[in-house]
Amino acid sequence: MDFAQISPPKTPSAWLDMDALDHNIALVNQKTQAVNLRLATKSIRSTDVLHYIKANSPNFIGLMSYAADESVYLLENGFDNILCAYPTLDMISVKKTFQYTKQGATMIWMVDRPEHVDMLNRVAQENETVIDICLDINMSMPLPKLYFGTKRSALLSKKDVKTLLKHIKKSANVNVCAAMGYEAQIAGLPEHLPGKALLTPAIRLLKNRSQKQVSQRRGSIVNWLKKQGYELQLVNGGGSGSMDFTSSQPEITEITVGSAYYKPAYFDYMDSMAAFQPAAGFVLPVTRQPEKGVITCHGGGFIASGAIGIDKAPVVHYPSNLTLLNDEGFGEVQTPMMLSKVGKKATKGDSDLKIGDAVWCRHAKAGELCEHFNELIGYRDASNQVQATNNESNDVNGSVSTGVKVLKTMTTYRGEGKCFH
Repeated sequence: MDFAQISPPKTPSAWLDMDALDHNIALVNQKTQAVNLRLATKSIRSTDVLHYIKANSPNFIGLMSYAADESVYLLENGFDNILCAYPTLDMISVKKTFQYTKQGATMIWMVDRPEHVDMLNRVAQENETVIDICLDINMSMPLPKLYFGTKRSALLSKKDVKTLLKHIKKSANVNVCAAMGYEAQIAGLPEHLPGKALLTPAIRLLKNRSQKQVSQRRGSIVNWLKKQGYELQLVNGGGSGSMDFTSSQPEITEITVGSAYYKPAYFDYMDSMAAFQPAAGFVLPVTRQPEKGVITCHGGGFIASGAIGIDKAPVVHYPSNLTLLNDEGFGEVQTPMMLSKVGKKATKGDSDLKIGDAVWCRHAKAGELCEHFNELIGYRDASNQVQATNNESNDVNGSVSTGVKVLKTMTTYRGEGKCFH
């Protein structure tokens, strides 16, 4: 998308490059064609975008939600086959899903501790129903003096799974129907962390080693479960950064993908995401020029979650001749930036900015962007001969050149008055 041609309808605002999104959807479809595809809602956070991706993904099977009340909202909005990826204590929302599951909808809840099972069993018993549950198997790789992975599930070994299943057998109102083994250290860890180039060979080595242990351990546990008579509707794994690996594993029936569709800045540092295109971000207006060579934008915080580091900060996407001030970074309500000299490597549009111009940025994470804006404004290159979908039927008002078409906006969770935790 040629950002130089666009005058955003309003700023600050969030943008969605529909051409890049289509490109990423096609790549995901290609990489995951051997298995079913589940969309990670935490990385999308827009029912409009979820519907758009679903309509263009032949292997779509359902959604992976991140909260119980969000799961209710998705069921209310016509989605089915929802796997809530994190254990919940929100039994009020769990109870609200029963009106849908009793009519045939699929809703599966994650467990890895007896406490999770007991709460779900109790609410199911009180409402004379049976709840489907998924075993969250921890795919991290503990090493001497190093834990390579995420601290999440308590089910690290087959022994842990056996112990939990022994407890589950006492619970008549829950049904083990699924297993998930998410290899977070493969799917979500970049090889090229900013300022840590010396770690790249070690990270690659650890990820390769981790692939081997994931293949053995996840497959072994799944096969054992089947031999014990558990009829697994699904075996879920993977993420945006491990599509090739996860889709090739024989025990996997489906893969979850989310961040790949937006390709946030954090994924620029990952080998496996090189072919994907940045599809979402935010645009800030230039409102000040405190001195020569420095401009100040209105807004711009949006630091991503995770361990604090430069890789969690937004990046400037356009123009390319802007750098942040180390002492200020992205501010709470304003962000100063320094203009570098336009040299031989300058791209089109690199020039002195003036008050009223726009600076296009990208969030470090995917769905977190949507927590800050009510809508994503979709753009498409007007010369790109792509058949419009129903999501693109209405233009929004705004000044834009003939080279780029402004499409109907995609409402975010926040824009629909929702805040899920």
